[in-house]
Amino acid sequence: MIGTKLAHFTITAHLGSGGMGDVYQATDSKLGRSVAIKLLPEAFIHDTERAARFEREARVLASLNHPNIAAIYGIEQSGDRKFLVMELVPGETLAERIKRGPIPVEEALGIARQISEALEAANDGEKGIIHRDLKPANLKVTPEGQVKVLDFGLAKAYEAHPAAVNLSQSPTISMAATMQGVILGTAAYMSPEQARGESDKTDRRTDIFSFGCVLYEMLTGRQAFQGKTVSDVLASVLARDPDLNLLPPNVSPRIAQLLRRTMEKDPKRRWQAVGDLRVEIEGIIAEGAFVKTGRAAQRPLWKRAIPFAGTAIAAGVIASLVTGGAIHQFEPFPPIAAVTRFAVALPEGQIFNNVGMPAISPDGTEFVYAGADQLYLRSMANMTPRPIPGTALANRPIFSPDGQSLSFYAPSEKKLKKIAISGGAAVTLCDADNLSGASWSSDGFIYFGQGRKGILRVSDSGGKPETVVAPKGIELFASPQVLPGGDALLFTLSAGEGQVVVQSLKSGDRKVLINGGRYARYVPTGHLVYALGATLLAAPFDAAKLQLTGSPVPIVEGIRSTNDGGSFSFSNNGSMIYLPEELRIGGVNLALADRNGVRTPLSLPPKNYTQPRISPNGKQLAVEIDVSNDSRDIWVYDLAGAVPMRRLTFRDGRRPIWSGDGQRIVFTSSRDGNPGLFWQPADGTGSEELLAEFEPGITPQSEFWSTDRKELIYNLPGASAGIAALSMMDHKSRPLIAAPAGDPSVSPDGRWIAYKSPESGRNEVYVQPFQVTGAKFQVTTAGGDHPLWSPDGRQLFYTTLGSARQIVAVDVQTQPTFAFQKATRLPIDGILSTGPRSYDITPDCKQFIVMLPQSATDSGKAPADQISVTLNWFEELKQRVPVR
Repeated sequence: MIGTKLAHFTITAHLGSGGMGDVYQATDSKLGRSVAIKLLPEAFIHDTERAARFEREARVLASLNHPNIAAIYGIEQSGDRKFLVMELVPGETLAERIKRGPIPVEEALGIARQISEALEAANDGEKGIIHRDLKPANLKVTPEGQVKVLDFGLAKAYEAHPAAVNLSQSPTISMAATMQGVILGTAAYMSPEQARGESDKTDRRTDIFSFGCVLYEMLTGRQAFQGKTVSDVLASVLARDPDLNLLPPNVSPRIAQLLRRTMEKDPKRRWQAVGDLRVEIEGIIAEGAFVKTGRAAQRPLWKRAIPFAGTAIAAGVIASLVTGGAIHQFEPFPPIAAVTRFAVALPEGQIFNNVGMPAISPDGTEFVYAGADQLYLRSMANMTPRPIPGTALANRPIFSPDGQSLSFYAPSEKKLKKIAISGGAAVTLCDADNLSGASWSSDGFIYFGQGRKGILRVSDSGGKPETVVAPKGIELFASPQVLPGGDALLFTLSAGEGQVVVQSLKSGDRKVLINGGRYARYVPTGHLVYALGATLLAAPFDAAKLQLTGSPVPIVEGIRSTNDGGSFSFSNNGSMIYLPEELRIGGVNLALADRNGVRTPLSLPPKNYTQPRISPNGKQLAVEIDVSNDSRDIWVYDLAGAVPMRRLTFRDGRRPIWSGDGQRIVFTSSRDGNPGLFWQPADGTGSEELLAEFEPGITPQSEFWSTDRKELIYNLPGASAGIAALSMMDHKSRPLIAAPAGDPSVSPDGRWIAYKSPESGRNEVYVQPFQVTGAKFQVTTAGGDHPLWSPDGRQLFYTTLGSARQIVAVDVQTQPTFAFQKATRLPIDGILSTGPRSYDITPDCKQFIVMLPQSATDSGKAPADQISVTLNWFEELKQRVPVR
């Protein structure tokens, strides 16, 4: 269906299927917007009565106008096929959210309140519309946290005579239950009256029962009614009560009672109106009555003394409390602050720096992140990020303890700097070869990792850095933080799967706290929070005794993996920001695209692929698969699809490129704490061989072979630190380009090298002689990235800047000198860029291997980079990981 035109709508993606039809994303050419269209089941096409009934129902639903109800724009027809046109709602369904585990009580109640408002708007108005198929899959939560109810009331329009029913459409089913009625809805969320086929008793209380099932599932992560078959589930709905013992152990009795009343078998004993249910939920939220407390009641003690009022004892007690000025001690606990989640999308065309870890200010009012060109500051109250002058190509920003300044790393200068957020010139604090995470302590020092050199600190006024933790043998240090009291330092040893370590600054005694974890942070709640791949975990921690007091618990999934600092940050008042792996969770698709833009997906499942490279003979593909930051390896795929994909490396292999003869694959690895360049036979028959030891961060890019020399071209450590060549004969290196540069590619005749450089303020593509003469040609003027020569040397390719890249072709000549003509944009766009060049070309110059987001394989559009924000996250942390 992708690419099919229905009236003035062009289908661009398949969104889902169910008993009520197939849903697609489409482009409305008349209004220039994206919509969702639902193709009605084929049984509708020639059923005049059902089609007419559906149209009447759709007209009623179109009159609904509520922020928590997905809008229906209209019903259209193309040929003999009718379809609904609906609002395209971004975000994930509640079913997808629940798959990650139970939802914290406060958040679940916030979602439930919005659902109840939608039901109330439809149920209690003159229209009296009933959903009758309320379930997590029909509820979406947008990145801003807004709930949207889908398919509102459409169930009624699908009622049919028994012959039209197909049980294979379960879980959404419509079947003949008796001669008196039909079962309509989804088995696990049906009311008993629906399950019995009593259509005459189906009213707004049916939606209330389904609402209770949804809320129960949010809190427990399990369906309220279960069974191996549809019949078993229906029997459970009719005969059994949900197990309320599965609710969180400290959940408030008011919530348990609310659930009981929503899921009563007898409709007369249920909540009778959604409005009453909504009022109860709002009361629980307003009073902060989410969980049980250790006190007898939520009332203050002076109110509990009221039954004794009128006696001398009571009067004396109250008087003493008031005159003693101590009455405030008996006020109820303050309400728990609501946990609020939302996503902040980067402006169009803006992407994160590859080491663009974000940082939130100590008071939680603003955050800073590293874009591809500079640092940006964004207030929580302002939708527009503000660029920070003087921070070109900077990364790894951190806030000062007072929130008035920023420290950052300038990789092109190899310096640690600071700048006031109010403006002004950046000030150099010290030289630094690299920066593997940093923190700004209240003692006036900035502590920063230096890889194999240990952990250093420098005064926030500048000066010569001093080593505070020296390496013991071959070790890689990252992400230091001074613990409360200032006597101990928390940091990461990055070799292997990583270790979270604490070391006394006085005695030098060291203790490993966690094996298998990185980038730990101590937070004021008494927890260590750290990353393991794409998962964030938390464990109770005694900062005085420097020991864990409980087991780690996974708390956030889908954190973006990084190499040397972590992609998350916390404020002192409990808010959290992190970079989500949105593009990576769903996976990346690999496809071959010809010069006309026609894409042929490879027969491979979506995975976290990086840096695909085609072999010199065009028959194989080497690609890195990133399972998590702690598990990356190189796999080889037969492009003919004749043999399964084969794993080449087993102990950390990254950034593959082929040797000129196609016999070996060169890659980087940090195995055994010995980072460097390796190569290995491509057929997997031999072991790897270390070519050269380097600091982490080197990236092999290109290889040139000739009769008199064989050299590997690579990026120096640091995103834009320069380019060097490694002799494959004696394994010695020599510099090629000392200025900030990257992504080198050597012309097939070996005479020219193309590269990108930020020297103009943004990345542009340049070409200069391979044997440096001082000559240089600037190929792009509007930005360019990832240059690549065609195998025949007649064209030079590059990608545009932005989150969704497009390939551009430039006709060139390399003899007798270099010359180029006008650039032509190829119809190959929407490709991902994940650091090194994320595309390659076949030897016959006819096709490109490209990386595409799974959701954009057909549409060619990649979603914008985002920062996930959770306000008052510490409240959720304390609830999920109690500290003794």
